Amino acid sequence: MNNNIQNQIFAHPPWRLHGDAFILNYWLNPFFLKTAKRFRLAPSPLGRMVNVMLIRYQDSPVGPYDELLIMDHPLLYKHRLSTIPKIYVSTEASLVHGQQLWGIPKELAEFEWLEKEGRTYCIVRHQQQEMSICLERPKNSTSFYINSHHIPTSFLSIQQAWQGQRYQFSPKFRGRLSKLKTVEWQNTQDIFPDFSQARLLQSFYVPEFDLLFPEAQIKTKTAVPRETRKI
Repeated sequence: MNNNIQNQIFAHPPWRLHGDAFILNYWLNPFFLKTAKRFRLAPSPLGRMVNVMLIRYQDSPVGPYDELLIMDHPLLYKHRLSTIPKIYVSTEASLVHGQQLWGIPKELAEFEWLEKEGRTYCIVRHQQQEMSICLERPKNSTSFYINSHHIPTSFLSIQQAWQGQRYQFSPKFRGRLSKLKTVEWQNTQDIFPDFSQARLLQSFYVPEFDLLFPEAQIKTKTAVPRETRKI
């Protein structure tokens, strides 16, 4: 880590964060995964589920910020851990800390929020492009408590590769979930995969959560030597 970046790191893990979020669950077929490969989604001959998370951190060690990410879950037959292949955040401090402390490939974007007639609209702007997400909650919905102990360990075991190093960590959380009614995507362009073409599974609004991000285990990636060809 060069000195300029090191000087920007002022909030060391563990991080405790608080906010609200939308958890959108999608089933992606092999064709969708193929067309979205530029977003670094791993291919699968059968398809699989991913989470899209839209988060408003009201409190964090680097202040409030917004976040949109894809959580790509394990390919069990390949013994892979979960990864975060695509993620946008609204502040430079979150970007630098996420990249350097956890190897998360954060990119900077502008987030605009609007509440109207029971719907939440989020507009995301990145590199002169603009997309929007519209989320609707039922008028009368109950919520239920959940924490990380209720989730398979493999889903929350995350491994990232960044600038020649591997980062592994397992966040912990607790909060309440309520069901979402509809999710609409518009004009994703080159910002994000077009999830309007994927199958939406039951998804949730999290009105309040607490999240713990531990220190990552960091290892330097080693090059695998080529096998010597026998003559």
